[in-house]
Amino acid sequence: MAPLPTRITAALANASEQRSIAFEYQQTPIYHTPVTVEATLDENGCLAVELPFTEAQMASVDLDDEVKLFLEPGDQLHFDADLLDLPQSLRFSGQGAANNQFLAALRSRFPDYLRIDYKDLAVDAHRKIIDQRRSELERFLDEGCRQYQLTPGFIAYYRAKITYEWAEELFHYLIAYKMCNGRKRPVIPADYYDALDSVELVDEAAIGIIDYRRFLWNNFIYIMEEAEERATREQLSEEERRDGIQPHTIAYLPDFIVRLNEEQRRSDFLQFHTIIYHLAKRLLHGKVLYFFLSWEIIEDFQQGRFDQGDQRLAEFIQDNPYPEYTEIVEEVVRETSKFKPGQPAPDFTLDDLQGQSVSLSDFRGQAVFLDFWSRGCVPCIEDFPYLEQIKQQTQDQKVVFLSISLDSDAAWHQAVEEHGLTGVHVHSPGGWQAAVAQLYQIRSIPTYLLVGPDSLLAGRVNGVWDVEEVVSRIEEVASGKVLSSKSEQSGIIIKG
Repeated sequence: MAPLPTRITAALANASEQRSIAFEYQQTPIYHTPVTVEATLDENGCLAVELPFTEAQMASVDLDDEVKLFLEPGDQLHFDADLLDLPQSLRFSGQGAANNQFLAALRSRFPDYLRIDYKDLAVDAHRKIIDQRRSELERFLDEGCRQYQLTPGFIAYYRAKITYEWAEELFHYLIAYKMCNGRKRPVIPADYYDALDSVELVDEAAIGIIDYRRFLWNNFIYIMEEAEERATREQLSEEERRDGIQPHTIAYLPDFIVRLNEEQRRSDFLQFHTIIYHLAKRLLHGKVLYFFLSWEIIEDFQQGRFDQGDQRLAEFIQDNPYPEYTEIVEEVVRETSKFKPGQPAPDFTLDDLQGQSVSLSDFRGQAVFLDFWSRGCVPCIEDFPYLEQIKQQTQDQKVVFLSISLDSDAAWHQAVEEHGLTGVHVHSPGGWQAAVAQLYQIRSIPTYLLVGPDSLLAGRVNGVWDVEEVVSRIEEVASGKVLSSKSEQSGIIIKG
């Protein structure tokens, strides 16, 4: 069924300098790449635009100040605003008005997203902060339900948003604390995660909320780690594991995982994303299951696990009852398949540290190790020592290390000098919007790619911690051997 068109009209005062207004929305909630629609303003500062989407979501309007709108399929929303008096001048009418009037009041009451200083922040103090924020937001929503004629869809969405932002912050604390305290690990009470027992794992109202997917993913990681820790600690037999360990640990893991010994558990057969995929199929159901699986399949292709992705995609197409999910997954697969091993590596030309032009094609006849990074990326910085070891151990190989910074010119030069980085360095400022980042579909950093002497892609390197493994891989590529997608899948293990 075609989506109901969501129509938005607006009358904007003091918009004489603007010719159009940009609206951003998500084509589907499974893939958070925004669709941008430009709405033309007439001489009176009025506009009209239709946004086709299938599920309720937050959309953005660029009015110099970003304005968030909650939209449900079929809404007929109108807003008036003075661009010199935002957000105070915003007024809404039409279908969907009450939801957005409440959102405007919410932004006025809570103008900033919860900002937490994790420096020396004890776990109980952190919990007090996020619990208080959750309570305040829930009380405000309860008041809004009495004051505004909010739709059931909005109420369910926003309650879920409050809950999963809180739940995800519980998981986020450990990472954020370590980043702000020199990698020091905080003391986590044994019952710390018990608070999550009250949070629903399956919640269709939360599908469009990015923190919901993060919560699911981190919850599966937690289940996996807890199960493996207990299995290792208790050294139980298979039967004892099934009978003695609580249902939220080993009992939820697939049978083939339960039967593996410690060595097999650490093999590439048991990469953490494989366990997460099976846990999702075991614990999720309905639309939430296919929402989660669709993103995991997209991740397979974006991370170079093409054989695994092909197998999962075939099963997904056969079983998935939500055609809008299949459509977007197939679209992403078509794009990412351009980066399968054996495909031509897209050429580019960028300036090096001396301001000289460097092209990927300059190195034809040699293997090229592409490294996309940024000074502000902590994992990138942590990888530098491993990369320098790899460069040292491959000096006699026909390989070029071509590092592409997405930083500004000054930050890039400073980082290369500060860390004593070797190899060929070029930069393309603009972060994710940089032309080369778009060309190579870069969505996370660091990203490492190998290009063969024939200028064909030889696959990803998903981690550089195992220096010897990466060196061996480079030697294979530099020798001119063509890697299949299968060998790429079972190459470097991603560390969880």
